[in-house]
Amino acid sequence: MFQQADARRRPVVIAWTAAVIMTLVFAGLIGRVWQLQARPQTSITQLAGSQSSIASLFGRRGTIYSRDGRALAVTKVVKRLFVDPMLIDDPNTFSERLGYGLGYDPAHVEQVISRRFDSRYVVIDPWLSHERDARLRAMPRLPGLATQRRLARLYPHGNLAGQVLGVVGVDRRGLEGLELTLNSQLSPAGGRIAYLRDARRRPLWATDNQHQPPRDGQDVRLSIDVTIQHIAEQQLAVTCQRYKASHGNMIAINPRTGEILAMANYPPFDPNKLAGSNADLRRNRCVTDVFEPGSTFKPFVWAAATQAGVVHLDEMIDCTTSGAYRLPFGRVLHDAHANGLQTWDGVLIKSSNIGMGQVGMRLGPRRMHDAVRRFGFGVVAGNELPGEAVGIVHPVRRWSKYTITSVPMGQEIAVTAMQLTRAFCVFANGGVLLRPTIFAVDGDAAGERVIGGQTADVTRYVLRRVVSEGTGRRANSKMYDLFGKTGTAQVPDRVHGGYEADQYVASFLAGAPYDRPRIVIGCFIHRPDKQIGYYGGIVAAPPVKQVVEQVLPYLGVTPNDPHDDDPRPVQLVSH
Repeated sequence: MFQQADARRRPVVIAWTAAVIMTLVFAGLIGRVWQLQARPQTSITQLAGSQSSIASLFGRRGTIYSRDGRALAVTKVVKRLFVDPMLIDDPNTFSERLGYGLGYDPAHVEQVISRRFDSRYVVIDPWLSHERDARLRAMPRLPGLATQRRLARLYPHGNLAGQVLGVVGVDRRGLEGLELTLNSQLSPAGGRIAYLRDARRRPLWATDNQHQPPRDGQDVRLSIDVTIQHIAEQQLAVTCQRYKASHGNMIAINPRTGEILAMANYPPFDPNKLAGSNADLRRNRCVTDVFEPGSTFKPFVWAAATQAGVVHLDEMIDCTTSGAYRLPFGRVLHDAHANGLQTWDGVLIKSSNIGMGQVGMRLGPRRMHDAVRRFGFGVVAGNELPGEAVGIVHPVRRWSKYTITSVPMGQEIAVTAMQLTRAFCVFANGGVLLRPTIFAVDGDAAGERVIGGQTADVTRYVLRRVVSEGTGRRANSKMYDLFGKTGTAQVPDRVHGGYEADQYVASFLAGAPYDRPRIVIGCFIHRPDKQIGYYGGIVAAPPVKQVVEQVLPYLGVTPNDPHDDDPRPVQLVSH
């Protein structure tokens, strides 16, 4: 009987004993944990410290938006595809398996790996597409192939406004364009986090009070309109290709706010494809390159002479019946066609060098120089774009006896496409020179008055006649009344002096609609093939007309009555 009782108690005793032992063990463990946390030994503290790491945390670079709210430059998490050549199991077939599996050229893959076979990190694709990422997950695992997540700067619209936006380098800093100018504003503030890791360097937990979150960069909204930019780039490309030009520029500005609505360069540049690109292709020639403006400069001197009262609108100017005119100091001025006697407005309509030279002498060096500077030439326009050139406007003390007749024809002076387009806005807004801006603004902008409102209106009236009956007839639109000025300038020979043979810049400046201008456009086609065409009225005027006829409906401007076959008479419209 006692044996049976002992047998029944034995499991209970064993259970209690085990429970007591387990309790003591857990108590010891808890005590040890407390001791490690509260009063760790020096050796333990040093060991724990050696197992801690600090990781940098990167914020996103600010997004660049267009004025219509579309993202032009964004930062996204992408995957980079790389190879560790030391882990490849079969080097003889690896390139074929990777190439055919993900759609790469196996020969190219082999070449990339072989160039850096001694490296443990060879990038195959810096930006793995979603399609290839899906194929990678579906294909059998290739030893040595892996992906890495990273932040990348992407340009969703490809080469649209590529030279304006610029690029970001591998160090996440802007290198060119607005990415460079606005780098401090767009750049994020980095953060950090400290954590403990195990022997295999895997994170365990974060250390208290050692987390500093990153701060994203500021977003920016530009004045560039994606639709208008696309139209300008398309027409510019078609024109440059048709006339086999070396390059071209086109700028569109709101003449009441100074907002740059489009800034196009040809050939285009895609910021997504920085590697291997050439510096000339990345340059925003609209602001960096200077050239002689030719006859597109005549309206500015014409307005200055009119404002100064040295000539009257109905005054007859002898532009000769021979097309050549000898000045008192011996220089001979030439016109493309013999114009005979012309009124002062006829001088601008016919683009007479002879008439402009004669009145330029009346204006005199000092007043002409001052007028040129007031129109914004010889100074930076200040439009937040890097690399902006000042141009060339020599001081009066360096003028020769020929300069006073050269400048009215757009010679002995060098300008940028931005300077010309900006200055032309003066005739569209009542005589005010605005500071151009690449940022979206609300409402009209303040500027510096260059000429009186009446002079601006009269000049615009004559420029309307340039399009309706003068050298700009190819820009005369049935939809909208344009006012503008053509120009055909020779390209200076910077090595031997004089001008390069058969090399020209075909230009056209215009605004529309005439009675209430909403847009001013400058188009500049450099070095077109002379055998195809090189005059500004032939080469540069038609694309501006096409841009106006597409942009103004987009801006909600009502076109002329399409059923009215009679041409509208040109009337002087007061601003």
